[in-house]
Amino acid sequence: MSVELRRAAVDYLRDRRARGYVLADEDRLLAAFLDGLSARSEAAITVAAAVAFATERPRTTRGWQARRLRAIRGLAAHVHGLDPAAAELIPAGLIPSGTPRRIPYLYSAEQIAELMSRALSLAPAMLGASMHALIGLLAATGIRSGEAAALDIESLDPEGQVLIVTGKNQRARRVPLHSTTVRALTDYQRVRATRAPASGALLIGPKGSRLNLNTARAAFRALVEDCRLPVGPGRGAPRLHDMRHSFAVSTLIDAHRDGADVDARIATLANYLGHIDPSHTYWYLTASPQLMEIVRERLAAHRERVR
Repeated sequence: MSVELRRAAVDYLRDRRARGYVLADEDRLLAAFLDGLSARSEAAITVAAAVAFATERPRTTRGWQARRLRAIRGLAAHVHGLDPAAAELIPAGLIPSGTPRRIPYLYSAEQIAELMSRALSLAPAMLGASMHALIGLLAATGIRSGEAAALDIESLDPEGQVLIVTGKNQRARRVPLHSTTVRALTDYQRVRATRAPASGALLIGPKGSRLNLNTARAAFRALVEDCRLPVGPGRGAPRLHDMRHSFAVSTLIDAHRDGADVDARIATLANYLGHIDPSHTYWYLTASPQLMEIVRERLAAHRERVR
């Protein structure tokens, strides 16, 4: 079987997008790679050609080189399935590129309460009300700040106590809400109604349009400085996104304290947070000294029982 590579690339990208993947750079990268093959009169995808394409600009970061190679790897696997002679399978790890994780800032309940309280003093008042609602929503649900900003009025089901959240790759999930969170959002809606129509964005900015994330982050930095939150050595300043980390770590701490099956709780948490890969959720096991201490205590207790 002969495979027309450009046609195969079109089909590959269409199929990936149909499964919900958001492919920002793949069209351009695959077109450039196939242009190179054509210029060299090469009719098949090879490992050597893919690596040469990924590393053709040596001054770029290893992360970007790995990103370029990953785009070609997906196409190569697709074409190989159609005709093994038309594409070699490209092994993973040819360009190692670990993703450095920033040490999260883990908020206490008291710090979250103080941030929310001080948010109400922000000007204009609508911004203060929206920041109060945003901080509380992130702390109570662990959703991403971008997911929160993208919520619409229709995303909230007060009677069902559920929030419909659209996450990465346009995957939608149902996030259950505590009754206090529903009540807080309902109270916020009454304030919101004075500045915006009854449809549209759930969280709004000072002028009634959707709350801008850059505006929210700038306001949050001002709140952090105002609250004088302590920052330990080697750690960055507290961020809105760290509310998500705090939620995840607190959930796992509760699981350990309750003696629950942590693996099962992590699987549930991964779905709740919208993680595609559960390994992203397991990372939280190392994110908190308090959590690590609880794990150590449970391990020591288990060893005592089996002696």
